[in-house]
Amino acid sequence: MIGLVLAVAAAGLVVLGMAGLRMVRTTGLEDVAEISGPVVRERRGLLDVLDGIGDRLLGVTMRAYGPNRLRRLEESIRRAGRPDGLTLIVYVRRQGAFTFLGVAWFAFFALFGQPVVGLVFGAVLAGWMPMWLRSVSRRRAAQIETELPDFLDVLGVTVSAGLSFRQAVERVAEVAEGPLSEEMTTALREMSLGVSRRHAFLSLRERVRSEAVASFVTALLQAEELGVPLAEALEDIAADTRRQHAEQVRQAMAKMGPKASMAMTMTIVPGAVLLIVAAMVLGNDGILSGIF
Repeated sequence: MIGLVLAVAAAGLVVLGMAGLRMVRTTGLEDVAEISGPVVRERRGLLDVLDGIGDRLLGVTMRAYGPNRLRRLEESIRRAGRPDGLTLIVYVRRQGAFTFLGVAWFAFFALFGQPVVGLVFGAVLAGWMPMWLRSVSRRRAAQIETELPDFLDVLGVTVSAGLSFRQAVERVAEVAEGPLSEEMTTALREMSLGVSRRHAFLSLRERVRSEAVASFVTALLQAEELGVPLAEALEDIAADTRRQHAEQVRQAMAKMGPKASMAMTMTIVPGAVLLIVAAMVLGNDGILSGIF
């Protein structure tokens, strides 16, 4: 009976692992239909089952989150750049489905006397969507920090050519690609709706929550208040941002050394010890057989 339970659990984990791998690559949200258009859904196998479960639990999940947590969740989704058109409803629906599966796995294992194993699998499933969203947000912030120095260099050259700051940002954002240009475009849209430059860039800093972007926004606003020429200010900010990014890369590389040593210790050393022990046992087979 235990062997059958382990076999079923292994098969289920393989299926869920394949679905999780697909979600890491695509999130399963590419076919989210526009509100004004007809709903045309592609058959996606297990992901359709997850969406069906999430639809039935949507009301319960929304009430469980509450208005305050939903507002914070909306901010987190916006900070992650709404990957693949992710919306609050889609996220909550998928979270409800994974939570239900986590509870089902826990009950399944607990039924056969393995509550700890079920609790581990249930926790992984219930926390899958938050972990995925945080991972996407971190990758996006890292990409913005990488793009920021070059963006500021081009922006400084454009401002030196005679364009105003807003026109320069618009021109560079049109040419550049990536999350930084998207955030700059959002700031420009806010300014076109009457938001001041200061508040638009403060909102940009709040959305991205990156040290490099925070330094850029602070230096830009200070230069504007002190009357520093914008082209010179952008050049100095770009240099400072590049130095800060290089320092972060050096710190990350310094942290990789102990991690690599730990990985080698946990993988290579046990294997080497096992080979040495096996060689000793085989070499002294006659003596050991006499003892045991």
